[in-house]
Amino acid sequence: MAAPPGLFARVALALLPEPEKAVKWVLVIILVPVALLALLFAGPVVIWERVPIASPEQVMIYVDAAREVSASTSSPCDDGVTVDWQPLLAIDAVRLDQDFRKANRDRAEELARMFIEKSGSCRVCDDSDPPNCTSYPTFRLRSLDEVLDELKFSQGQREKVKNILRTDLSFLLGQENAVPPGWTPAEKELKWPVPGVFTVTSGYGYRTDPVEGGMSFHTGIDLAAPMDTPVHAAADGVVAKAGWSGNFGYAVYIQHHGSLMTIYAHLSEINVQKGQQVEAGEVIAYSGNTGKSTGPHLHFEVRAFGLPVDPLNYYK
Repeated sequence: MAAPPGLFARVALALLPEPEKAVKWVLVIILVPVALLALLFAGPVVIWERVPIASPEQVMIYVDAAREVSASTSSPCDDGVTVDWQPLLAIDAVRLDQDFRKANRDRAEELARMFIEKSGSCRVCDDSDPPNCTSYPTFRLRSLDEVLDELKFSQGQREKVKNILRTDLSFLLGQENAVPPGWTPAEKELKWPVPGVFTVTSGYGYRTDPVEGGMSFHTGIDLAAPMDTPVHAAADGVVAKAGWSGNFGYAVYIQHHGSLMTIYAHLSEINVQKGQQVEAGEVIAYSGNTGKSTGPHLHFEVRAFGLPVDPLNYYK
């Protein structure tokens, strides 16, 4: 027989005899869900704040603008200065609020020119008598803070720009991370998840989506593991998730020391369960073709502080 609702109410009140304690419990009931929601959405917010949401084609606007402006500062008597495209991209990520549809070559070049300033001149003379001399301007590279001052960026905007620049943004160019023939991983902090299978079929970064087409960001690497290849834990840790995971199909998430997590996706079979302690090299699953996948392989992902990073950086 089910207990009447009034009984549960009396038990709850008995556990909270003091009004002050009741207030504290009410606050906990309210604040815990809020904190959980904050953690749930922290990843996307952090990515939005720290990674420019630009396609490789849009990124190239800034690369070309920086190259053009850098070339304009060189002369027969001075090597000139080199403008870095990454601060340009970071600044516009903030100025445009990540809407890179507004980006164009003229705007990017104008921004790039804010990083150079005429500092003097140099002369080149020929061997004629009297010699004919030509003067050329010389330039200095202005600092990021100088440019942000000129743009009248607020303190909050400055922090956003500098947070973006804490990461090397080269991966946004969509360059392939394929490894050369005969490459083998150098196992240091992490062990290789599929020993003997070293073919990387799709690297970390922007790529053409193999299922839907169009550009998308690949958050890990794909390894050409045949169906039912044993998948090993990359390091000691605790299984944070094991089971179906949307586009990842069957997947295993392992939380390691500190902020590091590894993910193994598109699996055919899982050998572990949530909360289980695993050791580096232990077989945790078998590769497969589940979820959003075009063929048998292992999607291997590494996250640091909740953000995806290039797994190959741990094996070079």
